[in-house]
Amino acid sequence: MLNWSKLSLRRQIISLFIFIEAILLIGISFYFTYSERQFYLSQLQTVLENEARLVMAQEVINFEQETTQMVQWLGEMGKILDKRITVINRQGVVLADSDYNAKEMDNHLDRPEIKAILAGEAKGISIRKSDTINIDMYYLAVPLERQGEIAGFIRISESLQEINSIIRRSIINNFFFLLVMLLITLLLVWKYSKDIINPLNKITGLAGKLARGNFQERIRVNDQNEIGTLARMLNFMAAQLESMISQISEEKSRAEAILTSMLDGLIAVDKQLYIRMINPAAQDIFAVKPGKLKGRKLIEVIRHHEIDNYLEAAMENNQILSEELSLQKGEKKILRCNFVPIVNEEGEVTGGVVVFNDITELRRLEQMRTEFIGNVSHELRTPLTSIIGYIDTIVDNQIEDLSTLKRFLKIIKTEADRLALLIKDLLDLSRLEGKERQFSLLPGDLPGIINKTVLLLRDQAERKGITIIKELPPYIPPVYMIAEQVEQVLTNLIDNSIKYTAKKGWVKICLRVEQQRVIVEIKDNGLGISPADQERIFERFYRVDKARSSSQGGTGIGLSIVKHIIQNHQSKITVESEPGKGSIFRFDLQKVEQK
Repeated sequence: MLNWSKLSLRRQIISLFIFIEAILLIGISFYFTYSERQFYLSQLQTVLENEARLVMAQEVINFEQETTQMVQWLGEMGKILDKRITVINRQGVVLADSDYNAKEMDNHLDRPEIKAILAGEAKGISIRKSDTINIDMYYLAVPLERQGEIAGFIRISESLQEINSIIRRSIINNFFFLLVMLLITLLLVWKYSKDIINPLNKITGLAGKLARGNFQERIRVNDQNEIGTLARMLNFMAAQLESMISQISEEKSRAEAILTSMLDGLIAVDKQLYIRMINPAAQDIFAVKPGKLKGRKLIEVIRHHEIDNYLEAAMENNQILSEELSLQKGEKKILRCNFVPIVNEEGEVTGGVVVFNDITELRRLEQMRTEFIGNVSHELRTPLTSIIGYIDTIVDNQIEDLSTLKRFLKIIKTEADRLALLIKDLLDLSRLEGKERQFSLLPGDLPGIINKTVLLLRDQAERKGITIIKELPPYIPPVYMIAEQVEQVLTNLIDNSIKYTAKKGWVKICLRVEQQRVIVEIKDNGLGISPADQERIFERFYRVDKARSSSQGGTGIGLSIVKHIIQNHQSKITVESEPGKGSIFRFDLQKVEQK
């Protein structure tokens, strides 16, 4: 369906002119055609009425019965007048007809022209298709009165074929006249609309370029009418805008450069706390999408009533406030906030500015440092205390029993080995967390590393009666990895499964290929891990059972090392476990595409 509002102005003008012209010409054409037809029918009516009166005056007409003389006379008169003449009695019976046998004709009392006379009309007229010859006919009937009563009717009819033919020719002529007028109108309107639309298109083009920031463009319009005046005013406006925008752009560029380059977030508001400016750093801090932020209430955007309250207080008291606040929206953040009122030349507060310094990472590092120092101190102090205690015992008591001395030295060595292992794990973890080191992943044989690891840990498993099961497909493609690190991961995970699985249990190593990854699963039917502990087992120095871990020789860093190694392999390690039913540690490595 045509959408008028989507048409161009030229098409609207042309369509409107064509529509009006067509309606006007069609109306005129119908009017003249109708008038012409009515003129011909009026002339025909006059002729038929006179001829009917002429026929009625003849003595040969008999309304009582059909006579041979009347029939013959009607036939001759019909040929002379080139009309069809019919004599009908008061009962509607056709007594004679100039063209047809009256005895074969129906009763005519229900004919419209006869019914009109019976209804009181002086004459009856009807235009219809003849039932006898099936063409359009004009019927005119007049009554014959005797002694004040209708004795019969004389009806004369003539075919309308000639008049209809004249009317059709008139309609065709009018159609061609209408077509010519439409074409002439179209050419005139096209020329007229072009003279209007072309300057408007130039003005529209200039306005579009101004909207896109091109203020150097100008248009040339020589017309002295309203359109020419509009064009000249638009050129003047473009010149003024170019000057003002140039100044504003310079100032805006300097301000944006400063605000965008700021690492601290900044929000400026008016006196009613509606945002007037917010820089990208502040948008990142409060996780708000860039958009229509200007003009919105501060509380609606940042959703933090304390910031809103402190800023309002700073503006009311006209003083600078500094507070450290915690932001709980999404990821927890700690912000150092400075609230500064904006004062005009008259000393009135017109708004305020908040500067946000995200100190979350600083606080997190401080907490990590504190926890790390505490954990390391505790882990180092335990074996050192044991070593110093036994050495002091040996030195102070001058033990001569060789077996007792060996037992003490064995304990000292165990604690020294534990201390060395802890230091090694700390160095490994530091190396893995170091961002300056780049790791190169190379194609490697994963089943070969699994076999090597199982061979190293088999004796440990056999001492507890634990069965190590390997479920490996017939073919495992090479994977991208650092071989010694993946071996360290497998050793740590399998060693943990052996340590925390009861005697006569099992540890299962499973591999499977899924699309572009090779999935590795270490399963056991050991003690299992509670849901609360599963979230923290990859933290440094975190132990599910500290007493048991210490007795097993663990440092609490192994799984943290595993997590960082797997992350360096662009993957992630997950755990599924249920207390008393065992655990499943799962990670995946990218397979090497075979060429």
